Amino acid sequence: MTTPHDEKPSTPGLTEGERDYVNRVAEHYRDTDKMAWEHGFVIGWMMICDPVEQSAHQLCETLGVSREAVDHIDKLLVPPGVLTRNELPDGEYTLAMSVDVWPKTVQHSMLALPSFHSVMEHGLKVLADAPEERRRRVANMERFFRYLGEELPAVFDRYEPSPSATS
Repeated sequence: MTTPHDEKPSTPGLTEGERDYVNRVAEHYRDTDKMAWEHGFVIGWMMICDPVEQSAHQLCETLGVSREAVDHIDKLLVPPGVLTRNELPDGEYTLAMSVDVWPKTVQHSMLALPSFHSVMEHGLKVLADAPEERRRRVANMERFFRYLGEELPAVFDRYEPSPSATS
Protein backbone atom coordinates (compact mmCIF):
# COMPACT_ATOMS: atom_id res chain seq x y z
CA MET A 1 0.00 0.00 0.00
CA THR A 2 1.05 3.56 -0.52
CA THR A 3 2.37 5.65 2.34
CA PRO A 4 2.33 9.43 2.93
CA HIS A 5 6.02 9.66 1.93
CA ASP A 6 5.67 7.41 -1.11
CA GLU A 7 7.84 8.77 -3.93
CA LYS A 8 9.15 7.40 -7.20
CA PRO A 9 12.64 5.91 -6.76
CA SER A 10 15.60 7.53 -8.49
CA THR A 11 16.42 4.49 -10.68
CA PRO A 12 20.09 5.43 -11.14
CA GLY A 13 21.00 2.21 -12.96
CA LEU A 14 18.34 2.33 -15.69
CA THR A 15 18.39 3.74 -19.19
CA GLU A 16 15.71 6.23 -20.17
CA GLY A 17 13.73 3.51 -21.98
CA GLU A 18 14.02 1.07 -19.09
CA ARG A 19 12.99 3.79 -16.65
CA ASP A 20 9.93 4.62 -18.77
CA TYR A 21 8.86 0.97 -18.95
CA VAL A 22 9.41 0.30 -15.24
CA ASN A 23 7.57 3.52 -14.39
CA ARG A 24 4.58 2.42 -16.49
CA VAL A 25 4.47 -0.96 -14.72
CA ALA A 26 4.68 0.77 -11.33
CA GLU A 27 2.02 3.27 -12.36
CA HIS A 28 -0.31 0.42 -13.35
CA TYR A 29 0.08 -1.28 -9.97
CA ARG A 30 -0.26 2.04 -8.16
CA ASP A 31 -3.50 2.87 -10.01
CA THR A 32 -5.06 -0.59 -9.80
CA ASP A 33 -3.77 -1.94 -6.47
CA LYS A 34 -2.61 1.20 -4.61
CA MET A 35 0.88 -0.33 -4.54
CA ALA A 36 3.79 1.81 -3.38
CA TRP A 37 6.02 3.17 -6.16
CA GLU A 38 9.08 1.23 -4.94
CA HIS A 39 7.20 -2.07 -5.04
CA GLY A 40 5.94 -1.48 -8.57
CA PHE A 41 9.42 -0.49 -9.73
CA VAL A 42 10.87 -3.75 -8.38
CA ILE A 43 8.21 -5.77 -10.22
CA GLY A 44 8.70 -3.84 -13.45
CA TRP A 45 12.48 -4.23 -13.33
CA MET A 46 12.24 -7.97 -12.61
CA MET A 47 10.27 -8.30 -15.86
CA ILE A 48 13.10 -6.87 -18.00
CA CYS A 49 16.33 -7.03 -15.98
CA ASP A 50 19.54 -8.45 -17.40
CA PRO A 51 20.81 -10.68 -16.02
CA VAL A 52 17.48 -12.25 -15.11
CA GLU A 53 18.74 -13.11 -11.61
CA GLN A 54 19.35 -10.06 -9.41
CA SER A 55 20.56 -9.87 -5.83
CA ALA A 56 18.57 -7.82 -3.36
CA HIS A 57 21.56 -5.49 -3.15
CA GLN A 58 21.67 -5.07 -6.96
CA LEU A 59 17.96 -4.24 -7.01
CA CYS A 60 18.42 -1.57 -4.35
CA GLU A 61 21.39 -0.03 -6.17
CA THR A 62 19.94 -0.18 -9.68
CA LEU A 63 16.50 1.11 -8.76
CA GLY A 64 17.33 3.36 -5.82
CA VAL A 65 14.78 1.51 -3.68
CA SER A 66 14.94 0.50 -0.04
CA ARG A 67 15.84 -2.99 1.10
CA GLU A 68 12.41 -3.11 2.73
CA ALA A 69 10.80 -2.69 -0.71
CA VAL A 70 12.78 -5.60 -2.16
CA ASP A 71 12.05 -7.76 0.88
CA HIS A 72 8.34 -6.92 0.55
CA ILE A 73 8.23 -8.05 -3.09
CA ASP A 74 10.19 -11.18 -2.12
CA LYS A 75 7.55 -12.05 0.49
CA LEU A 76 4.71 -11.17 -1.88
CA LEU A 77 5.80 -12.90 -5.10
CA VAL A 78 8.00 -15.85 -4.13
CA PRO A 79 5.26 -17.93 -2.43
CA PRO A 80 2.96 -17.99 -5.49
CA GLY A 81 5.94 -18.71 -7.76
CA VAL A 82 6.06 -15.41 -9.65
CA LEU A 83 9.66 -15.00 -8.51
CA THR A 84 12.18 -17.61 -7.47
CA ARG A 85 14.55 -16.93 -4.59
CA ASN A 86 18.05 -18.34 -4.24
CA GLU A 87 19.97 -17.99 -0.99
CA LEU A 88 23.60 -16.89 -1.21
CA PRO A 89 26.29 -17.98 1.29
CA ASP A 90 26.67 -14.47 2.73
CA GLY A 91 23.02 -14.28 3.81
CA GLU A 92 22.07 -12.31 0.72
CA TYR A 93 19.54 -13.65 -1.78
CA THR A 94 18.74 -13.33 -5.45
CA LEU A 95 15.40 -13.09 -7.21
CA ALA A 96 14.52 -14.15 -10.75
CA MET A 97 11.39 -14.23 -12.90
CA SER A 98 10.99 -16.96 -15.50
CA VAL A 99 9.76 -16.22 -19.01
CA ASP A 100 6.45 -18.06 -18.68
CA VAL A 101 5.56 -17.20 -15.09
CA TRP A 102 2.84 -14.57 -15.64
CA PRO A 103 0.52 -16.64 -17.83
CA LYS A 104 0.80 -19.66 -15.53
CA THR A 105 0.35 -17.65 -12.34
CA VAL A 106 -2.55 -15.60 -13.65
CA GLN A 107 -4.20 -18.69 -15.10
CA HIS A 108 -3.89 -20.53 -11.79
CA SER A 109 -5.34 -17.59 -9.85
CA MET A 110 -8.15 -16.92 -12.28
CA LEU A 111 -9.18 -20.55 -12.62
CA ALA A 112 -9.46 -20.72 -8.83
CA LEU A 113 -11.91 -17.79 -8.76
CA PRO A 114 -14.95 -19.78 -9.93
CA SER A 115 -14.58 -22.20 -7.02
CA PHE A 116 -15.85 -19.34 -4.88
CA HIS A 117 -19.17 -19.86 -6.69
CA SER A 118 -20.05 -22.75 -4.38
CA VAL A 119 -19.56 -20.46 -1.38
CA MET A 120 -21.94 -17.93 -2.93
CA GLU A 121 -24.49 -20.67 -3.66
CA HIS A 122 -24.29 -21.68 -0.02
CA GLY A 123 -24.84 -18.05 0.98
CA LEU A 124 -28.03 -17.95 -1.07
CA LYS A 125 -29.28 -21.07 0.69
CA VAL A 126 -28.45 -19.59 4.09
CA LEU A 127 -30.34 -16.42 3.15
CA ALA A 128 -33.22 -18.21 1.38
CA ASP A 129 -35.84 -16.69 3.67
CA ALA A 130 -34.15 -13.30 4.02
CA PRO A 131 -35.50 -10.13 2.42
CA GLU A 132 -34.42 -9.54 -1.20
CA GLU A 133 -32.33 -6.51 -0.29
CA ARG A 134 -30.22 -8.64 2.06
CA ARG A 135 -29.79 -11.39 -0.54
CA ARG A 136 -28.98 -9.01 -3.42
CA ARG A 137 -25.22 -8.71 -2.79
CA VAL A 138 -24.70 -12.47 -2.52
CA ALA A 139 -27.00 -13.12 -5.50
CA ASN A 140 -24.99 -10.70 -7.63
CA MET A 141 -21.70 -12.33 -6.60
CA GLU A 142 -23.14 -15.82 -7.20
CA ARG A 143 -24.15 -14.80 -10.72
CA PHE A 144 -20.71 -13.28 -11.36
CA PHE A 145 -18.74 -16.28 -10.09
CA ARG A 146 -21.03 -18.68 -12.00
CA TYR A 147 -20.27 -16.66 -15.15
CA LEU A 148 -16.52 -16.82 -14.47
CA GLY A 149 -16.77 -20.58 -13.97
CA GLU A 150 -18.43 -20.94 -17.36
CA GLU A 151 -16.22 -18.53 -19.33
CA LEU A 152 -12.68 -18.58 -17.90
CA PRO A 153 -11.73 -22.15 -18.81
CA ALA A 154 -12.43 -21.40 -22.49
CA VAL A 155 -10.27 -18.27 -22.37
CA PHE A 156 -7.29 -20.29 -21.21
CA ASP A 157 -8.06 -23.13 -23.63
CA ARG A 158 -7.75 -20.60 -26.47
CA TYR A 159 -4.57 -18.98 -25.14
CA GLU A 160 -1.35 -20.24 -26.67
CA PRO A 161 1.99 -19.12 -25.25
CA SER A 162 4.40 -17.58 -27.72
CA PRO A 163 6.93 -20.05 -29.17
CA SER A 164 9.77 -18.33 -27.29
CA ALA A 165 7.98 -18.89 -23.95
CA THR A 166 7.77 -22.64 -24.50
CA SER A 167 11.33 -23.20 -25.66
